[in-house]
Amino acid sequence: MISHLIKEKLRDRHTYGVALVVGTAINLYGQLLVPWLRGTADPFSLIGHEFRERPALKLFSIFLGYAFPLCVGVYSSVATRYRNRRVESIADFPERKPDPVFRANRSGEVIESGATTIEYFRKHSIFRAQKLLGEKLWTDIVNGSQTENELKVFFKGEGCHFLVTHAQPPKGDYNIYLTRLAGRV
Repeated sequence: MISHLIKEKLRDRHTYGVALVVGTAINLYGQLLVPWLRGTADPFSLIGHEFRERPALKLFSIFLGYAFPLCVGVYSSVATRYRNRRVESIADFPERKPDPVFRANRSGEVIESGATTIEYFRKHSIFRAQKLLGEKLWTDIVNGSQTENELKVFFKGEGCHFLVTHAQPPKGDYNIYLTRLAGRV
């Protein structure tokens, strides 16, 4: 997983843009400004002298100015993505689940759903939770009189049964998760 995140970050051209800008600033500061502040009248001639005397060391010090921000940027990005991988996974769950997953307001109007669910709802002309779940089940969910969190419902549009799981987030809307059941229920 971590190697995948590193490869992904290294493929992003912005990674190199940031390293170029920050590396250039580091090199300008270290190679030109610091010698000038220390009293060197011509820091460019000092750089030329260092290139003649110790070219490998001078190239390495310039390289470090660019490598450091590149490594820090990759590490920071990968560490953050790795730490937040659970949130990312949950965030794209509605897009990956083939069965309907949606959020509806109290009146049953679908207010949020993933692309797969949108396509499914368009196919069956579903705009309200009641059309899929039935009026009674929706009313029971909204009123809190439905004691079970996992329910089964038959959807005539496809002639199949769904396992219905629901949750009420703090805002007052309702998250509905359907899972198609195989065989007869």
